[in-house]
Amino acid sequence: MPEGDNTPLGFMKDAFRFCWNRLANVLQITEMFPAAYEAAQDAYKNVTVTYTLRTAKANATPTGFNGACVQNAMIGADLAGLASNKIRIKRVKIQSIQNLDWQFFYFKVATPWINADLDLDGFCGKTTFDAETGEQIAGANQYYYDSGKTDVVYEDLTGTFNLHAGLINRSPTAKINLAPGYLIGEFEYEPDS
Repeated sequence: MPEGDNTPLGFMKDAFRFCWNRLANVLQITEMFPAAYEAAQDAYKNVTVTYTLRTAKANATPTGFNGACVQNAMIGADLAGLASNKIRIKRVKIQSIQNLDWQFFYFKVATPWINADLDLDGFCGKTTFDAETGEQIAGANQYYYDSGKTDVVYEDLTGTFNLHAGLINRSPTAKINLAPGYLIGEFEYEPDS
């Protein structure tokens, strides 16, 4: 069979040569500028994906924090929908009808979270919001709270992809039940390996 550009064998040889030359160019670039190539590869590997888990204001999925809560008491919720059982909570936001001092406590196990046996208690971190940081828009409607940058390492030891979070009211004024005391929590997180 005669070889040339118009034969199938000639076409395959030309295609192979083209790919081989491109590969050689890439290898030359990586040998000439190894630091630049490695930095580009590291940047590609370190792309961070941020997820958000948001509660509902009422008893919808995931369960919200809609019950009444006196000072220093806690309303717990198993918030379903995490992308991974190991995460890093990077930012927490609250929208609340009432302007109170709030805390979120995070636990590695499902209820009962608070355990007198320190070996069994699954506490792993908290986020605190002072009433002074709650802001309204035009002096009306709900209060907005933002933790800013935070870093809470969390692992759901039950393996259910839930965030076991407890809302604690630190104010002398009680949190009101249902509509007058609605509160939404929003948790921004990254999977952790």
